[in-house]
Parts: sequence; structure tokens; C-alpha cells
Amino acid sequence: GIGYPHSGSMSGDNATNGSGVVDPDKEFYELAVFINGEILYPCICIPGLLGNILTLVVLSKANMLSSTNAFLSALAVSDMVSLINDIIYFSVMVLSNSCPDIAYHIYVHFYPFAHFVFNIANSVSSWLTVSVAIERFLLVCFPAKSRTMCTRPRAIAGAVIINVVMLTVSMPYAFRYKTVQVFDDLKNQTSLKLNLTSLWQGDTFSVYYSWSINFLRCNIPLTLLIILNACIIKALLKLRAKNRSRYIHRQKVTFMLVIIIMKFLLCTTPDAILSTFYKYGYTEDNFRVRGIREFTDMLLAFNAATNFVVYCVLSVTFRMNCKKLFCHKEVPAGDGGDRRSVYKLLSDRSIFWKQNKKSSCGL
Repeated sequence: GIGYPHSGSMSGDNATNGSGVVDPDKEFYELAVFINGEILYPCICIPGLLGNILTLVVLSKANMLSSTNAFLSALAVSDMVSLINDIIYFSVMVLSNSCPDIAYHIYVHFYPFAHFVFNIANSVSSWLTVSVAIERFLLVCFPAKSRTMCTRPRAIAGAVIINVVMLTVSMPYAFRYKTVQVFDDLKNQTSLKLNLTSLWQGDTFSVYYSWSINFLRCNIPLTLLIILNACIIKALLKLRAKNRSRYIHRQKVTFMLVIIIMKFLLCTTPDAILSTFYKYGYTEDNFRVRGIREFTDMLLAFNAATNFVVYCVLSVTFRMNCKKLFCHKEVPAGDGGDRRSVYKLLSDRSIFWKQNKKSSCGL
């Protein structure tokens, strides 16, 4: 999953082959590791992790408990797991500059687990995004039926089922790699190395399972999202043409979720293409594929880190609830002399409550 460095990068070897000639693929890979692992990941993952934590806090508010927000909360948890995985990755990158041997020991012991978590988190995120798209399609195209179909308990149950199913089907990834000791004749010492387990060394299982899980994790969700997104946009255009002002808040929420879905499509498609045509870009692949994989993994991290920004920019309700966490400016309430929060006064306005009472509209 994540493009953890090869032992050559960890041990400080330069980008040359055995004859001393510069290997352009290895040089490209080491540059990709530096750009992504030591520059982009810290700038993306740390703010993204804080943003997902704030998203969970805001979506747990009483006026935010809707079916859509239940899926978005589960998506935030999945994104947090993925970002924590990436934070550990760039921590190993930074450590490799000063202590390459220690960093490599951490890598060979941690990578099998990180690889497993990476696949689970991305699979769960894919199908949670599909669930949001399906629910939004029902709310826009079948508003009457969606009132009974799209409930918060069903959304929570759906999120749990997705996590359990993806955990189950991804379980073979937990047994893909093993850490072994090998003797280096040149250095006359024993070192650690990652090897494929016997389960994954056979072509029959590895090929069929990899193709199956790839379609389940990438290709099928992307296809469904493209179709659903097109249907949602078409329905929104029809509502706007009919000038149905009573659905204005639902249209704004739907537009925001369409942006989330399109961002997911743009960030996930390169990974899906790479996974389909070049297997998975793991440690057993060549330097060029692994270098490209560094950038596709960075796009996945960017997707997981930026949902909070989209919520803040496009959702007034989310933005106001987020402000309540940090701003409690007190203002006079009139002749009675009591003091209330600015946002409490704003929430007393009927138009604000009309928007928030539509629980099925999510954010």
C-alpha cells in the first residue's frame, strides 16, 4: 500500500546499480520518497488528522444527527486511520535521515501491519462514499420514499456492515508479508528482510485475489460513483429548472456532497489505474512503479485530509457548529439583562431552525 522505502534507501545507498552506473528509476523513486514522505505528507496528514477530529466533534452535535452525517462520521474515522498510517510513514522517513538502521528495523516490522491497515481503510472509505452517493440519490430523486428508507439507525448499521465486510475480505493482506533474517555474505552479517509468505508466493491465489479485491476496492466503487453522480447532477438541474425553492437547502447539501464525490473520483482514479495495470506497486515491484505509487498514495492522503475544508466552505450549518467550539462571545439579551451566545441568538431565527429540522438533509 504505502510506498515504504527499500533497504537501499534506508541504508543510505546512492541511486546506482552494482556496476556504479546511475539507475534513473531508482533515482526517481528516491526523489519521490523525499518529496512525498518528507515534504507533502507532513503538510497534508497532520492538518487533515486535526480536521477529521473536528469533523467527528461537530457531527456529534444534537442538530447534526442525520443519516447522511452518520456515514460522514464513519468516513472521518476511516480517513483518520489512513492518515495515522501515513504519519507513521513520514516519521520513519525523517528518522531514516539520521538513524537509517533503526528506521529500517521499524519499517520491516511495521510494514506488514501498515499494508493491511492501508487496504482496509481505503476499501472502507470507498464504500462509505458510495453509500453517501446512494443515499443522496434517493433523497433527490425519491424524496417521499427516502423519508422512511434513509434513517440514521439504518445508516449506522450500513456503516458497521461495510467495516465488517471489508475487514473480512482484506484479511489475507494481514498474511502477505513476513519479516525474516538473512545472512549477507558481502557484509558478513545477519540482516532483516521482508518476504512474501507461502500463501502469496503462489500465482493462482495472488493473481485471482489481487484482481478480485482490486475491483471490489477501486473499480466497482468508481463505476457506481460516476453513474450516481451523473444521476444526482441531472436531478439537481431539473429541480433548479422547476425553481423548487423549498428544496433549496437540500440542493446545497447535495451540491456539497457532489464535490466530495468528485474529489474522491479524481484522487482515487490514478490509484485504481495503477492497481489494475501494474498490480499494486509494493516492495516487490520495480523502482519506477513504486515511485509512481508514492504520488498516487499522496493523492489518497489528500482526499482523506480535505473533507473538513469542503464542509467548512460549503455548509453553513457545519461552519456555525464548528465556530461554536471556539467562539462563545457573549452579548446582551435585552431588558432582562441575561447574556446569551451570538450563535444562540442566530439559532433562534426561524430560517435557521427550518434548515436544521430537515434531519434527512445531513449537513
